[in-house]
Formats: sequence, structure tokens, C-alpha cells
Amino acid sequence: MLKHFSVLALSLAMASAHAGTGLKWGSASDLLAVGLPAIAAGTTWAKKDGQGVKELALTLGTAFGATEVLKSTVHEWRPDHSDQKSFPSGHTAIAFAAATYMDTRYGEEFGAWRPALYGAAALTAVARVQADKHHWKDVLAGGALGWASAKLWTRPVGGGQMALLPTPGGVAVAWSKVLK
Repeated sequence: MLKHFSVLALSLAMASAHAGTGLKWGSASDLLAVGLPAIAAGTTWAKKDGQGVKELALTLGTAFGATEVLKSTVHEWRPDHSDQKSFPSGHTAIAFAAATYMDTRYGEEFGAWRPALYGAAALTAVARVQADKHHWKDVLAGGALGWASAKLWTRPVGGGQMALLPTPGGVAVAWSKVLK
């Protein structure tokens, strides 16, 4: 089943690559920004991975939240001057968060398909620039936010777990792993 989801990710990337011959760049980036998280959710659901559901939700929530905080703080004009929410790219953050989640959580199972995941996420970034919605710095920052969000919350299947614990002075981070 994972291979079917991987093939779908590659198909999304290939369809987007032909954005100038049918799909518009903006539509291609929308498709990828929705498609990659949908593939991640579908993979997680198919595996009946409850912990993965939590990790995916935290990953996508962190990427989205951090992006929205920065957009409302920075006020960077988009290249098309439609608004001042250019920095960072939310589409790219979500795409890279989903791709990195799948790579980190199920990486060994994806094997040779890993480059397709990151290729689709990178194509999301290119499509946002080509659609005149973002500058290159916006998509680089969005990609970094998505990657970091997934690395913060996602663990390989059977790997260790991280927990945030309240303390009188703030919060503590704990890491545990069962050794076999």
C-alpha cells in the first residue's frame, strides 16, 4: 500500500511539472500542498498508526502555526502585490512537513521513493515562485520550517519518543527509547 501512495506522490510531482501545459503554477502548488499531507495521512491511517497520527498532527500544526505567526509579524509584499503575507511560504512549509514526516516515520519502507517525496515538496516551492506568490527566500524559509517541524515531532516507527513536560520554571523536554 505504501508504494501506491508513493506512486501517487510521484504522479502529483509529474503533473505539476507540466503546469505550464494545462495546470497553472498556482493550482499545481495548491494540489501539492494538499496532496502531500493527504498522502501522509492516508499512509498513517492505512498502517493504523495512532502515534503517527499524533506526530503528523503536531508536525503540520507546528508548520502552519509558525508560518502564520511569521506572516502576521513580517508583512512582506508578495511579488504580485496581492497582500503582505509573502514570508514565509505556507504551501512550501506544509509540503516539506508532510514529506519529511513520511521520510522520518516510514523512511525505510519508502526506499527509492524518498526522492519523489522531496521532489514533490521542492516542486511546490518552484510553483509558488513561478505563480508570482513568493520570492525564493520565502520558499526556502517555508521549506526549513516544514522540515524542522517534522524533525521536532516525528520519530521512526519503533523509535524513541519525545515529551514536553511542564515545570515550575517553564517546560522540560524528555526523550525515551526502549532498548532491546
